[in-house]
Amino acid sequence: MTQIRGYVLAGGKSSRMGTDKALLPVNQRFAIERQCELLQPFCDQGVFIAGSVSAELDQQRWPVVKDDVSHQGPLSGILSAIRHAQQGIAIIIAVDLLTLTHGDIVDLLDQVSLNETPTHDVYFAQSHSDQSDQGSQPLCAIWSVESCLPVLSHQFEAKQRSVVKAWLDLKRQPVVIHDSHLTNVNSPTDFEKFQQSKG
Repeated sequence: MTQIRGYVLAGGKSSRMGTDKALLPVNQRFAIERQCELLQPFCDQGVFIAGSVSAELDQQRWPVVKDDVSHQGPLSGILSAIRHAQQGIAIIIAVDLLTLTHGDIVDLLDQVSLNETPTHDVYFAQSHSDQSDQGSQPLCAIWSVESCLPVLSHQFEAKQRSVVKAWLDLKRQPVVIHDSHLTNVNSPTDFEKFQQSKG
């Protein structure tokens, strides 16, 4: 049976937000708690916080996987997660994708389970309204650990920091997710809109 681990990327500087996005209040809990709890039912090998640079996150009930070098972008966090996983698959989502749902994770996993031997290295969320590369969301994806690690490691060592450029040599499968579920909460204005939509 394939081992499944979950990771929430939380190593960004949150410069546009002005405060740690992982600690934003969402329904009487922190954003990081919301995201980790979202992954919990799917991950028999555990859920982890990837790339944390915050002492507050070290106190959460989910183990923290540190980046080798801080502030190198989301590719560094993805690599840290995949290296930690070692085998199986890793479900990796960003801490600021606060409108993702249980059903979205099910849809991603369904694509993986359609094949006893998965035919792709990455299954990623794709915008419903934008089927181009611009509408792809690599920070909501399922990664095959063994096949992705050498490719992403090589790209990172070559100073590549863009995920959508680093993964070009991987076999990728988009999974269409409604746009309203792929909204990044990056700024105070984004967070205000998110709160209004929930309330």
